[in-house]
Amino acid sequence: MSWLEPARRWWQEFTGEEETPLDGDTPAWAMSLVLHVVVLLSMALIGLPAIAPKQNSITILAPTQVVEEDVLLAPEMTVAVEEESAASSSDAENLEVSTAVASVVSDDPLVNVDVAEALDGELAISPIDLPPSGAELGDSLQVGRVGNGDTGVGTAGTGGAVDRLTMEIAASLQQRTTVVCWVFDQSVSLAGQRKEIAGRLDRVFDELGLSGAEHKDHELLNLVFAYGQKVTPLVKDPSRETGEVVKAIESIPIDESGVEMTFTAIAEAAKKAKQVRVSPTKRNVMIIAFTDEVGNDQQYADQVAAFCRSQAMRVYVVGVPAPFGTREVKIKFTEFDPRYADDVQWAVVEQGPETLHPEVVRVRSGRDTDEPIDSGFGPFSLSKLCAETGGIYFCVHANRNASGRVNDGEVADMASRLRYFFDPAVMRSYRPDYQPAAKIESMLASNRAMKSLVDAARSSQVAPMDSPTLEFPRQDDGALALLLGEAQKKAAVLQPKIDALYGILTAGLPDRDKVTEKRWQAGYDLAMGRVMAVKVRTDSYNIMLAQAKTGMKFKNPKNDTWRLVPDDDISAVGSQTEKLAAQSLTFLKRVVGDHPGTPWAQMAAEELRQPLGYRWEEHHTGVNTPKMDGGGGNANPADDKKRMLAPPKPKRPLKNL
Repeated sequence: MSWLEPARRWWQEFTGEEETPLDGDTPAWAMSLVLHVVVLLSMALIGLPAIAPKQNSITILAPTQVVEEDVLLAPEMTVAVEEESAASSSDAENLEVSTAVASVVSDDPLVNVDVAEALDGELAISPIDLPPSGAELGDSLQVGRVGNGDTGVGTAGTGGAVDRLTMEIAASLQQRTTVVCWVFDQSVSLAGQRKEIAGRLDRVFDELGLSGAEHKDHELLNLVFAYGQKVTPLVKDPSRETGEVVKAIESIPIDESGVEMTFTAIAEAAKKAKQVRVSPTKRNVMIIAFTDEVGNDQQYADQVAAFCRSQAMRVYVVGVPAPFGTREVKIKFTEFDPRYADDVQWAVVEQGPETLHPEVVRVRSGRDTDEPIDSGFGPFSLSKLCAETGGIYFCVHANRNASGRVNDGEVADMASRLRYFFDPAVMRSYRPDYQPAAKIESMLASNRAMKSLVDAARSSQVAPMDSPTLEFPRQDDGALALLLGEAQKKAAVLQPKIDALYGILTAGLPDRDKVTEKRWQAGYDLAMGRVMAVKVRTDSYNIMLAQAKTGMKFKNPKNDTWRLVPDDDISAVGSQTEKLAAQSLTFLKRVVGDHPGTPWAQMAAEELRQPLGYRWEEHHTGVNTPKMDGGGGNANPADDKKRMLAPPKPKRPLKNL
């Protein structure tokens, strides 16, 4: 390569060395490297597009409009309201159509979109703006957002519930103007509570700073409804005048029909609130209902809940606790009329159950285990309505703070006869399932233990033997054998029913360990323990009678009567029954140990106090001793007069409650 000679000579002259870096294959390698670099750069430049000027663009997609439907009520769900004019009706319909896709109307008719210069940062999405709840007032108030309301807030009086509601209203007013729909049951049993509430609301409005002409930026607007057989709007237009609200509540008449259209009334309040919530400014809506029964229109519960939920309207109910695992309970009715002041009657009302499906097997085996007790929650339909809308169900009972068993004399007037009450904080872990019915059915189908509990609870109530014979006088062997045989017949009638229940529950035993929810664990274990216990007692009774028929002799020749006495020792009735008794005790003790302070533990503890077996005792009753004829009569008329009962006090038929 002649073109490299000048470079070689320069290197030799400069360094004084014969060999240079350009000798050998170095020039060829260098040329190859240069050529490859040039080719790669050319290919890269060919693939680059021209850089266009920077532009920002945004595409706004209009959402598909959804036509919102009002609550559909059956024709029999009547409402006592005046007919609106055609013009006002048309305006209302137009307003509903225009707001069908939004639960709240914006202050501004236009939506301003700010486009950032660059979209290289994180996309921040603002949270949905829902009405505030008590949870936002502090950790001590445990109230969930929409779809997660509280259903077991227990208070000893209506005043406690109203105080809590005051905080809920105050929290809502901090956010925006609030419409409160006051809905009152007109029944006789709630008359005293209505007066108490009306008197208390004056103080509530004062605390909120809403009395008189003074108004804050966020106003409280009120609607008042009363219901019994019909629904009557008492304050039909949103009112800021608190005096008008109190006066309307005080004027509510008593409805003695005994019919309570609770869900119809809440639906009417929701529909009216939907009309008045729309304004140049956003408004929250709270529906507050006062009642002491479930209502005669529970079939509309899901329909009403869906409408209120779609409108972000919270429903609060100041009601009564549901009796544990049962539909009906007795309440203590005391006459208001002075002429009947001492007339106390017990009326049967519907205040339960607390669950969609029955979860308590009704096995009556003793006084204390059969008595109605607090479930810790309100009736299912009303509680589910509060849960789904993010409201609160208040379980009000005057005896709630009782530390032990409540006897009849201690039961407050117009209160239900519940013998024991439980701490709401403990019961919070045992909340019923407020899911849609289809989901509950699917859940039951997935676990045999849970399904068997519901199936057993649906079966007919099993009572113990009707006054089982426990005393058997021996006149002779034949007469004694006859008495023993007649007593065995009572056990024979009951045994197939008990065995059927036992079979239903044992079918679910393989899935018992798969149950994770405390409520279902407690329910299944209690049912198994109690059904096993009544089976053991019935079997033991029957076996002891059969053994006696083979012949028994008195240790004391003077004795003449055999008596069966409950006893914990059941070794005499056979190993199979003894094994079943041990299993029963295991289930019952597990309920007491794993679920303290609950209705299940209360019932299990009462069951454990009753022995499972029997033993024979011998006594002398003089059955074979000839009776002496005393003859004559009482010669003292004054003594006869003392024995005469006093005339009964006047009573009148019990009112429809």
